[in-house]
Amino acid sequence: MFNLSYAHFANAYRRYASRDVQTLAAELGWAEQGAQRANGALVTSLALLSVGAPLTGTQAIAAGPLAGRRVCRGANRLADWLSERYALPEIIPLDQGLGEVAGQLFGRRGIVAFIQGNGPSGGLIGLLDGHSAQSLCGKAAARHPLDIRFWELR
Repeated sequence: MFNLSYAHFANAYRRYASRDVQTLAAELGWAEQGAQRANGALVTSLALLSVGAPLTGTQAIAAGPLAGRRVCRGANRLADWLSERYALPEIIPLDQGLGEVAGQLFGRRGIVAFIQGNGPSGGLIGLLDGHSAQSLCGKAAARHPLDIRFWELR
């Protein structure tokens, strides 16, 4: 287990999320592979690595300060890793829809994952900053999540 602070994680997450895809690919040494989509799992992985989490993902970083470390490209896989290596998440029921979930998450801070049933690469994961619940739930609606996991960070 390791310790995560909301302030440190959120700062790292926002730093990586603000970069355009080409810049991020170049910083990670992936420019030759062509720009890949900077999804929530990648940004969350980079933020976790930046704050010292011992992440063991599937894709190696080739350049920069995190060179040699590995990121998860799929939200489902990253959520499983967090559950096994960080803490058991709060499971938020979906029985009343994503609008109700957004209401339950409003004002809370941490990492939220919307799990899909299509394997380790599916799903959506990202930073919940107290006000982003509605937009995250809106993005997740198109993915038809089966499960919602939440790790509160202080």
